Amino acid sequence: MTRNDLDTKLANMFLNCKDVEAAKAEILAMFSSEPDYEHQWTEQDISEQIRKIIHKYS
Repeated sequence: MTRNDLDTKLANMFLNCKDVEAAKAEILAMFSSEPDYEHQWTEQDISEQIRKIIHKYS
């Protein structure tokens, strides 16, 4: 996950977010790399956690 992904592909998720920069920073801190060499984030993991983070800042 990159900032460019958040600014383009996922931009519509932030429409009702009051603190977009804080939400993006938390998302990037969590998903900018895989958890470890044996595990990978799934799209469902990422979607659910992003939704929760944005809801926290809305």
